[in-house]
Amino acid sequence: MVQMNCIDMNAWYSRVDKPTSPDFVLFDLDPPDGEFRLGMKAAHLLRRALEELELRSYVKTSGSEGIHVLVPITRRYGFEDAHRFAELVSKRLAAENPGVITTEWLKRKRVGVLLDYHQNGAGKTIASAYSVRPKEGAPVSTPLRWEELTTDLDPRRFTMDEVMRRVEREGDLFEPVLRGGQSLGAALRRLERHSASHAAPRRPSQIGVSST
Repeated sequence: MVQMNCIDMNAWYSRVDKPTSPDFVLFDLDPPDGEFRLGMKAAHLLRRALEELELRSYVKTSGSEGIHVLVPITRRYGFEDAHRFAELVSKRLAAENPGVITTEWLKRKRVGVLLDYHQNGAGKTIASAYSVRPKEGAPVSTPLRWEELTTDLDPRRFTMDEVMRRVEREGDLFEPVLRGGQSLGAALRRLERHSASHAAPRRPSQIGVSST
């Protein structure tokens, strides 16, 4: 990889034996420039929403300004299921937390932290856990415990040397993401019901209506 001038390692969410079945749903949190703390707030809101759906989640720094939240799933789901789940969760949180969370893709229209559910799809990649990023200081995409995601956290301090010491001390905090999947069935049904009950009413059709 070094000979190919690769610095950061980016991988699919699935393995070679079942490439159409991801190991996890990814929520890619992209805070506005210089507002990592707002990203932390959004990440904790997301964690609580997932806990309400009885799903455990794991968090890591992106190695840049972003945050990755991962939900391990059983490998019987496809990328379409993962995308639909992430979309429903993201849109619900954006509606409930305006100014903090958004799903607006255009940066000039965006207010708050982008919860990018479109990153779930075949062929999509993210910076792998423990990957060095091509940024000043060579920061590393680092798995965290949720309680570590506090306002005094500086993702830039996770350098190569620091992360090596961290793994020796803490073990591999990313390992549970690949060890145990979770069913999405019940959570998807709850989210679909909520989406249907909060859908905007359709405007009456104007076809066949004449003015008098």
